[in-house]
Amino acid sequence: MLSGIGAFAGSLADGMRVGQDMKLRQQYIDEQKKANARDAELHQAGMDEINLYRQKRGRLKAANDEIAAGWVAGAVARAAPNIAHGLSDISRKTPIVAYPRVPGLASVDKRASPPAMPSDEMIGKRMLTGNLLEDHDELTRMASIYRKHGVLDEMAPWMNAAYDAKKRGIPDALNLLLTGDGKGAAEVLRKGGIKLLDDPVRNNSDEPLSNSWRFRFEDGREKDINVRAIARKFFPAHYLGIKERD
Repeated sequence: MLSGIGAFAGSLADGMRVGQDMKLRQQYIDEQKKANARDAELHQAGMDEINLYRQKRGRLKAANDEIAAGWVAGAVARAAPNIAHGLSDISRKTPIVAYPRVPGLASVDKRASPPAMPSDEMIGKRMLTGNLLEDHDELTRMASIYRKHGVLDEMAPWMNAAYDAKKRGIPDALNLLLTGDGKGAAEVLRKGGIKLLDDPVRNNSDEPLSNSWRFRFEDGREKDINVRAIARKFFPAHYLGIKERD
C-alpha cells in the first residue's frame, strides 16, 4: 500500500513538473509572440518615419524648385562673385541667376548655357550674399509656396530665424569671414549687437581656407566657430535635417 502511495505521489510530482514545464513553455511562446509583435510595430514605425521623411524631402524640394523658378523667369545668368573661400558648395564659380529685385548678387561675365544650380543652394546663397531677407514681397511669396506644398509649419521658423540673423548682421559677417576679413566681420557683428572683445581670429592661420575662427566675447567667453557649418544653416534642407540618406 505504501509503495502504491509512493508511486502515486511520484506520478503526481512528475505530472506537476510536466505541467509546469508546459506552462513555462507557453509563457515563453507568448513572450516571443509579444516580442515579435513589438519588433513588427517598431519596424513599421521606422518604415513610416522613412516614408514621411521622403515625402517631406520631396515636398520641400518641389517648393524650393518653384521659388527658384520664379527667380529664373526673365532673369539674366551671370557668374557668381568670388566671395566665399572654403565654402565651395555655396560660392564656387558656378553661374547664379540674378533676380531683378535682388541687386548685388551677380557681376559680369555672362555665359551661355550655364549649368543649373540646385534650388536649395540658390536660396542659401541669396540668403547669405544678397538682400533676399530684406525683400518682404519675396519672403511673402516664399511663405505662400511653402504653404502650398505643406511645409510652412517647418519652414516658417527657419525664415524667422534667418530674418533675425540678418538684423544682427550674421549673414554679412559670415560672408566677410569666408573671405578672410575678420575685422570687417567684427564691425558688422558689433553693429548688430553682438559684443566681441576682439576681432575674430582664424584658427590655423597658415591655412587660408580654414573655416574655423576663434571668437572672444566681452563677457570673457571664447568659442571656436566653424563658419562654413553656420552658413549651411541658411539652406532650407539643412534646417529640416534633410540629407541624402538613401
